[in-house]
Amino acid sequence: MAFDHVAYMSQVINPLRDHPGGVPANDLAGQYAVTPDMTAGELRTRLREVRSLWQRRQGGVGAAANVCAQLIGRDERLRAEHGDAMYDPGWWTRQARAHEDAVHAESRRFAEVLRNAYGAVGRITAEQLAAIATQWPSLSKLGADEAVRLAGLRLVEPIELPAASGLPGSAYRRLLDLQRQLDVPTVVQLIRPELTGDSFALLGRDAVDLGLETLARRRQEMERAADSHELRAGKEALGLLDTAARNGVDLRTVALFQLVERLQDLRARNLADALLIESATGAGLLLPDAQTVVSNLPAPTVTGPADRVRELLAEGQLRAAAQAVAQVPETDPAHAELRQTVGGLTDRVDELRRDAEQAIRDGHEEEAAQRLRDALRIADDDEDLRRRAEALPPPPVRELVARVTEQGVRLGWSAPHTAVPELLRYRVVRSDRAPRTAADGDVVVAGLSTPEAVDKDPAPARDLHYGVFASTGGDWSRAAVTVERVLPPVTAVQVRTQHDEIVCSWRVHPAAETVRVRRTTGRPPTGPDDGTPIACTRAGLTDDAGDADVFYGIVAVYRDAAGAEAFARTVVARATTGQAAPPFVSRIRVHAVAVDASTATANVTWAAPAAGTVSVRRSDAPPAWPAGATVSRGDVEAYGEPLIGDRLVQGPEVQLEATVPSGRHYYTAFTLHPTADTAIVGEPVAVAVIEPVTRLLARRNGGEVTVSWVWPPSVNLAEVTFTPAGAATPSARELVSRGQFTAKGCHLPIGHTGGRVAVQSVVRGMGGESKSSAVTAPVDGTAATVSWQVVKAGGFLSRRRELRLTTDTRCEGVEVRLVAGPGDVLPVRAEQGIPVAHLAGLELDPDVPEAVPFTMPAKVRWLRCFVTRPAGVRVNDPPIDEMKVS
Repeated sequence: MAFDHVAYMSQVINPLRDHPGGVPANDLAGQYAVTPDMTAGELRTRLREVRSLWQRRQGGVGAAANVCAQLIGRDERLRAEHGDAMYDPGWWTRQARAHEDAVHAESRRFAEVLRNAYGAVGRITAEQLAAIATQWPSLSKLGADEAVRLAGLRLVEPIELPAASGLPGSAYRRLLDLQRQLDVPTVVQLIRPELTGDSFALLGRDAVDLGLETLARRRQEMERAADSHELRAGKEALGLLDTAARNGVDLRTVALFQLVERLQDLRARNLADALLIESATGAGLLLPDAQTVVSNLPAPTVTGPADRVRELLAEGQLRAAAQAVAQVPETDPAHAELRQTVGGLTDRVDELRRDAEQAIRDGHEEEAAQRLRDALRIADDDEDLRRRAEALPPPPVRELVARVTEQGVRLGWSAPHTAVPELLRYRVVRSDRAPRTAADGDVVVAGLSTPEAVDKDPAPARDLHYGVFASTGGDWSRAAVTVERVLPPVTAVQVRTQHDEIVCSWRVHPAAETVRVRRTTGRPPTGPDDGTPIACTRAGLTDDAGDADVFYGIVAVYRDAAGAEAFARTVVARATTGQAAPPFVSRIRVHAVAVDASTATANVTWAAPAAGTVSVRRSDAPPAWPAGATVSRGDVEAYGEPLIGDRLVQGPEVQLEATVPSGRHYYTAFTLHPTADTAIVGEPVAVAVIEPVTRLLARRNGGEVTVSWVWPPSVNLAEVTFTPAGAATPSARELVSRGQFTAKGCHLPIGHTGGRVAVQSVVRGMGGESKSSAVTAPVDGTAATVSWQVVKAGGFLSRRRELRLTTDTRCEGVEVRLVAGPGDVLPVRAEQGIPVAHLAGLELDPDVPEAVPFTMPAKVRWLRCFVTRPAGVRVNDPPIDEMKVS
């Protein structure tokens, strides 16, 4: 075979250039390009060709020339020792056998080293193997691979372990505090408590599911549990994870980072790998994953005092950095720069602290919270800052609404935008003037975790000022106030016509001063003053019956705080004299309205029979008897459950209102005989009180919102609406079938505004369309995106520049900071750079770019722009080479 000079240089000489300890003496055949099938003549020719190449190359410059010189020197020694035997094929066969034996022996020794170092882990990466193999210069690649096999190890590809949790520093530290309270080693057991004591995977296709739907199910389970300190801690921890997940953080990465952190700490204490693996499996990680993680742990790094200060500053540990900077020797070139940086950041934290205090005095809680968050990003280890942030009251509740019902005054509201819902507690205060503090008035209810309350005992005829306060564990917020006046009307009105007399009765609130009644004939009254006044008592009246129907306008009268009369709404009762009553109730009308997920209000109406009483009963199945059948009272009482509630007699009709459970039920009227122990069966009416959807999630995707939920088993249609914040009616509405939902999901176009999504289950039948109670979820408005660019504004040597700002949506009150970075690292926060320009109160419009002239500082490497107000604005940086200015 012809000698290939190029292949020889590439495959033999070049790999020997960086070989430690010089040219190895074991692979003679490879270095002389000799093959086992060569004859003596071919050997003589090949050795002459190889030696000629060495001679030509050894006089050159570079590592290859040095290798050739070494090979020539060793060849001279071999020729002196063995002479013409080197042209004998048998000599080369003996050399190859000796080389093979040496390789095997070397591999066994290397395998023992690998087994001692990596046996507990069970695997080794190619990079680790290459690094160790450099200490074994005589070992070939084949020998190294054999050693891996003999050591019982797997050669695996390296994986990149997470270097951060993905959560903000303060949020992650709070999460760790909550996990310690709950005694859970990772977020896996927090989200999936059923895995406590079991093993789980975090790597590969079998990694445990910690997605948003799984997290939502766990949060719903906790909502149904009894309140306790442990439950509140769990809710807060899940709230932190929910925020992170919605911001794109993979919660499996959080769990893996927690394990990596623990293992790195143990390795820094010189614990053996076997103990590290035991620690990982003890926290629940599967053994193969634990071995992979330990085998990929980075080696502990030793840093100097200056590097330690930089690390602390990057981690937001300003107080620790201020202590560490004192340990940097004055002779260190970075000493002055680090002291200046720490001092500047300390001043910035103090400025943010003062801004937050002023914002609180001005009633701008969201701005104060933003300022304290900015300060904590710099000095997360400042306990005073943390206490101030935790004690900060949230903004007032939003959309407070009060409604007078028969049960009292029902209040509802929305949580403040910036507060963590799991931490919120509410207090409702009632007073004769607007409450200023949470202690200013009578406490209606305290410690609420849900945004609704009922005042069951409001004073009638008084202007009641309700104040709702919110807290996340610190101070109470400012009040959200609404005013209501309660004037309860008469209830349980009944009208009976007996021969030539009409008897009307009712119930009235004890605080009512009197009751006034006006009568009209043949038509309902048009208002409280329409009709002829007639005498009555607090409980009812009697009147002469005529040939025409008469109507009674009944008004309860109260006295307000000034002594003036205050009137409740008019209740109209009708007395019918000219129509014969039916012998029994054959049909009823039922209308059911969902109140919440489990209950509804059923309104039942029927024509009063000529004699007897009526029992309306509810059951999951229709009665076994046909309509019109006569049954015993015992049969009636054995069928279903009676509807219990106030009855209102309106002329020939009776109305009954009662609370019923959700679901599909049959309602049947039984007319009970006045003397006999029998009843006549009416026609059953099937009415569905529809179960609402559950696990509603609304996720914005640009100008549309993606809505998902869990369907009730018996529902196949849902109505989805979006109502913008502050609007009374929805701006988007869509009917979605279960099939459409499964095929393509639910997506509503909503633009950039925020608001609420509502979903109602819908059932269509012969009697029309029925809807469940609405389940709602908030949707935040999209934040503006501000893009920036720096362009030259002067001549070639001029330092004049222009900062150009553009936005994709109108944005007011914008505060921009342009900073310069003199070092090698691009500033990641405004506080890390040298101020170049500071602009406040900007009004950015998509159609009008903002141009700001400035002078470029000397000796800077980076420029970067930050938007510090309003909160949530996203900054779109230019390409990295445009931010690097020198």
